[in-house]
Amino acid sequence: MGNDGFLLCSKCGKKILKRKRNGLFSFAFGRWAGNDKAIIDGVEITLGPTVQLEVFGSLKIKCIRKSCREKYPDYYNIFNFFPPNTE
Repeated sequence: MGNDGFLLCSKCGKKILKRKRNGLFSFAFGRWAGNDKAIIDGVEITLGPTVQLEVFGSLKIKCIRKSCREKYPDYYNIFNFFPPNTE
């Protein structure tokens, strides 16, 4: 895990997702200029990234860096929701 809560690809070191304090994994992808807005029911809302997910549980994900996927096409990073048994 990076020093700011981000989980990194074990092959290239790119940030993949963030582990929140409550244990959820948070993943956001896509450009966000900060000025994209939508009006829903008369209320102006600032739009976020193109894809934004929060995951409760373990997950298996490929790196989002193209060069890493090309170099390791069959590799998945595995992030477990519960830490390993540390008896």
